[in-house]
Amino acid sequence: MSKKSYLLILFLSFNISFLTSCKKDDDSQDDTVPKRDLAEQYIAENDSIIEFMQTHFYNYTDFENIGSNQNPELIIDTIAGDNADKTPIFEQVKSIDIEVKDDDDNIVVHKLYYEVLREGSGDNPTVADSVFITYKGLLFDNKIFDQRKSPVWLEAKNVVRGFQEFLPKIKRGSIQINPDGTYEFDNFGIAFAIFPSGLGYYENGTGTIKPYSPLIFQVNLLTLNRTDHDNDTVLTILEDLDGDHNFDNDDTDEDGFPNYLDSDDDGDEILTKDEYDVNGDGIPDDSDGDGVPDYLDND
Repeated sequence: MSKKSYLLILFLSFNISFLTSCKKDDDSQDDTVPKRDLAEQYIAENDSIIEFMQTHFYNYTDFENIGSNQNPELIIDTIAGDNADKTPIFEQVKSIDIEVKDDDDNIVVHKLYYEVLREGSGDNPTVADSVFITYKGLLFDNKIFDQRKSPVWLEAKNVVRGFQEFLPKIKRGSIQINPDGTYEFDNFGIAFAIFPSGLGYYENGTGTIKPYSPLIFQVNLLTLNRTDHDNDTVLTILEDLDGDHNFDNDDTDEDGFPNYLDSDDDGDEILTKDEYDVNGDGIPDDSDGDGVPDYLDND
């Protein structure tokens, strides 16, 4: 990142910005597109992603030996002509497998490809945390569908699945407070990800993103905040009891409020914060020793 400073008040505020390119619930395009079989569509898209990565390169030399506050912009181009000797993206990326359910609850594993360009110096976010980032979103035709050069807050659990899942691969940076009250970020994480539409908008289009479009994102993770949405002393990430990264389907007392928004998770009329860790040892209390923590045990 350049030496540009941002007002401290922006950093201290906790304004969560739900952006057009990242939101899970954006309005779809006017033209209705028939929904395709998830497994078949994934196979076709993954093949196209691999072909794209084998025939394209990114400006990796710009990210070599960069300064701790520099922020090169990701550029992707075709391997041809003067660029015939470039290393393909396919030979540089790693991948993670992500389970996606179709309409019949069948699981289709989707691969997300990513490359960490600078790891960062601080903590990694979880898929539930609030992150302060800059980013750029690209399509395979190299068109930018969204870009934020000034940092914005995003809540990881509210962005498209691919964006959410790849955020924990990088770390936040450090913050330098200047004498004039402004601040700068240093040694923050930089990475990019390429993922299929099943981790994006699938049959829904938004803006210039057509249905069934794989997406490319560069993300610069400046800093983060851990989230506890219901202020019950249990971090939101810990309220995802089944670990599927869907925070809305964990509702222990079945009262219609998921645990991360419920101040009394087990419905025993004792607030979660008053029975989660009373002795302060960092371990959820289990008074009756039945293996179920008190805050999830209504007996």
